[in-house]
Amino acid sequence: MTRNLSDCDPGDACTLRRVLGPRPQARRLLELGLVPGTALRVVARGATGGLLVAAGTARVAVDATVARLLVVDAPAAA
Repeated sequence: MTRNLSDCDPGDACTLRRVLGPRPQARRLLELGLVPGTALRVVARGATGGLLVAAGTARVAVDATVARLLVVDAPAAA
């Protein structure tokens, strides 16, 4: 099952499946290492809905709008 990264909670692990949005914005996210197939882990959520995401050894902060553009596989149920 897929969902948006904005639906994930801190501590959730998921896999990025697709980057939506305008081409320049999607290209910038790809340049930051957010490419389909990348394993992601939500590190923290900000007060306004932004997320700090771990992608390998990198940490990337995305605002709530951008988080809705990142389609991920739902984390496996524990």
